[in-house]
Amino acid sequence: MLVGFLAFVSTVLMAQSKTLLISESGLPYTEQTWYAYGVGAPLDESDITSNWNLGKRIVSAAYTKEGWLVVMAKNTGYAQQSFSLTKEWPEEWIAEKTGSGYAITSLSRSEKEWLVVMSQGSGITSQIVWRNEWSELAPWITEQKGNGYFITDLAFDGKAWTVVLSRTPKYTSQGYFWESSTSELMDRVQSNVWGRGFNLQQVVYGEGNYVVVYGNYARGDNRFQNLQVSPDDARGYIRQQWNRGISIAYVGGGLW
Repeated sequence: MLVGFLAFVSTVLMAQSKTLLISESGLPYTEQTWYAYGVGAPLDESDITSNWNLGKRIVSAAYTKEGWLVVMAKNTGYAQQSFSLTKEWPEEWIAEKTGSGYAITSLSRSEKEWLVVMSQGSGITSQIVWRNEWSELAPWITEQKGNGYFITDLAFDGKAWTVVLSRTPKYTSQGYFWESSTSELMDRVQSNVWGRGFNLQQVVYGEGNYVVVYGNYARGDNRFQNLQVSPDDARGYIRQQWNRGISIAYVGGGLW
């Protein structure tokens, strides 16, 4: 039986920024760690490289109410990783890494920079990326769904959405919806996602709305999940989850 837990904290958010945390039980991750740098502060790339040297890989990363927030762990299934932190979309770098067997596994945008994480060993066999208004993206997503693609990443940059679609063995079904209200988001996740036997896959904020991507996993479906929206004490929340044997599976954010 599917069980889920929702928590909503801090209705007044600084600069409309969000921290969206999905935690899950039963994940294979070990020695999980995370870094948050504060709003406006730069991401310390040495934190990532030092953890790579310890065998950890980036699980998920986003620009959030906590600034850049990066979650890493061992036993993620990723063989090698690389990341780009640039003001402009790193199209040439992505093409180069794709040619070397990498795929985008995490994507986020701050007010100034793109963070794109690419990994080997993700199981993704093909990927396509498009930036546009959602009204233009929606029919394209529907069309590509018929070609075996799933949404695996998305981000809003203040003007348009960038959506990454992938052929991946991770998902078997997928849908999405929008909610502008946090309380409605919580109610709808409880009733329309967990209540119908689905799982959250991603939650991102942009254009004053939450975009929720949900569906079925190929393995470990109907897993226990916990969604937290902008906790006042993110450090305490993550520590609480770890103490319960629950890992951070995904971090989403957004500023607009």
